[in-house]
Amino acid sequence: MIASLGHNDIYTLKPGAVLTVTGASNELEAQQEVADLLQSANRGDLGYFAISKDYFLLYMKSGNALSAVA
Repeated sequence: MIASLGHNDIYTLKPGAVLTVTGASNELEAQQEVADLLQSANRGDLGYFAISKDYFLLYMKSGNALSAVA
């Protein structure tokens, strides 16, 4: 379960937002929660990576791999 979206809902999330996942038994399950959330909201413009077991940082996807992470 995604525990924190702050004052934003999924449609107004921006790159740099940090999502907290609770109730996941492992990191893979937590990653799947984030992927499912982004997919269900049609947010294919956002990618994510784990910054710890339960926290994920969102970033803007780009055609250029270097600018997507920067």
